[in-house]
Amino acid sequence: MSRRRNDREVGVALLVTTLQKRGIQLVAVDFDQTLITFHSGGVWKDSVDKLVSKVRPCIRDLMQTCLDRHLNVCIVTYFMQPWVIKELLQKLFRRSDADRILVQANTASFREKHNHEFLGKEAHIAAILTELYNKCHLKIRPDEIILFDDDRDNTDIAMKFGHKAFLVQEDVNERDFEEFAKDLDAAETRKSWIK
Repeated sequence: MSRRRNDREVGVALLVTTLQKRGIQLVAVDFDQTLITFHSGGVWKDSVDKLVSKVRPCIRDLMQTCLDRHLNVCIVTYFMQPWVIKELLQKLFRRSDADRILVQANTASFREKHNHEFLGKEAHIAAILTELYNKCHLKIRPDEIILFDDDRDNTDIAMKFGHKAFLVQEDVNERDFEEFAKDLDAAETRKSWIK
């Protein structure tokens, strides 16, 4: 195994292990500039095959590891074509895993239901939580959710709602995941010393 692949696996595994230790039940991932490397403008008019090469490997690996460890994974996005995302997920993951990833996009009905006003990704996350409850009677508290997003406003709002959040930078990689995991551990250690 190459050193690069080993480093990738270690960073992703460490983060997912830390998320599990912190009680995370839902991993919410943005689409534009998070799962994929660019901003689509909300729509995609080309072949989904052309999106495959635009997927960030570290985010894909993170999602796969979360699925392997039985965490709930979803896409929460302002992108308006959920069918494109679902087709892309079928190309990235085993069918059984892709089918487990819930998608809340900005469809016309979703935008209308929320009067075209959104507070970060909170309406999207709430829709996912409702779907998880309806499908499996799963109740997830705010502190059991983490959002991966490239937009600081969205991550700040997520934290105000009690979620954990990871701000995805343009050059994000597995070492960033490893550092974030260490920061989460350090924060937990500080809290335990304060009590």
